[in-house]
Amino acid sequence: MKTLIKWVLSIVLIVTIGGFLAVNLSPVPFIYWLRNQPDPGPAAPLSWTAYQEMVDTHKDLRYPSEFKSNTFDVYVPQNSQEKRPTILWVHGGAFVSGDKSGTSYWCTMMASKGYAVVSMNYEAAPEARFPAPVLQMTELYQFLKESSDEYPAIDLNRLIIGGDSAGAQIASQFIAIQTNPDLANRMNIQPSVPLETLKAALLYCGPYNVKQLANVKGRVEQFVLNQLGWAYIGKRNWQRGTEAEDASTTNHVTPRFPPAFITDGNTGSFERHGKELEARLQAEGVPVTSLFFPVSHGAVPHEYQFQLNTREAMECFNETLSFLKERLEH
Repeated sequence: MKTLIKWVLSIVLIVTIGGFLAVNLSPVPFIYWLRNQPDPGPAAPLSWTAYQEMVDTHKDLRYPSEFKSNTFDVYVPQNSQEKRPTILWVHGGAFVSGDKSGTSYWCTMMASKGYAVVSMNYEAAPEARFPAPVLQMTELYQFLKESSDEYPAIDLNRLIIGGDSAGAQIASQFIAIQTNPDLANRMNIQPSVPLETLKAALLYCGPYNVKQLANVKGRVEQFVLNQLGWAYIGKRNWQRGTEAEDASTTNHVTPRFPPAFITDGNTGSFERHGKELEARLQAEGVPVTSLFFPVSHGAVPHEYQFQLNTREAMECFNETLSFLKERLEH
């Protein structure tokens, strides 16, 4: 019996030490574990079939890239014979997971309202590290520009850039590079989008001050965010490097940043980041429309906007439409 107990304790000790060493030598074990956790995913809106019937969808198209996961989907109003204002969308997934398929309900709904929507995939970390997704946005944009005859409904002269969660950070950084020459030079990324064509930004539930992610309260939160930062930036002390500073969009906005719609939930998300970005943009004279929820409203979670069977998600959808209508009329 004593031998058995010693054997069990030895196994527990070995596993504990092994786990400790694993997460302190590399973020990969934690990322692989995270990718295998259940995800409830988005929820379809009421009358989903009606939305589908109004939209033509082209899935798993491919754009040239030096990275993997270089596919995209296009959603356009059914039988559209005219160019449409175009939304280029970047999915979330904490920089390490996620897929464009998680945006399909929302993209279909936006296309049913007269927009062309391009929803892209990109190679996640740690397989591809910062700033790979931003570079892939450039690659996709250039491909769409060079392939205009193949996608006649896409109008890059009326371009809206958007994303959710980590995708919102990636989208905001892409926009910052287009609108801030100093940041573009720091990162050695050539701007590709003419400013007069960049009409608006849609930023849902994103972290825009990356350096501040390391300062969250709670050991569990600190551990998770440090593992994610390590995976994406590629350095264990990622918060001390220039990469985290470059990725902090709030520190790089200029008056050239396009009008923005910013929203977030009030529970388990990045509401403080959204409000900080809103204040910085307003200080630069950039028009901002925001949607946040007071605590008295009740809990509104991270990525609430894709739970399209809820009142809050539909409020976000309708306010997004109103915002875009106003901006495109300018």
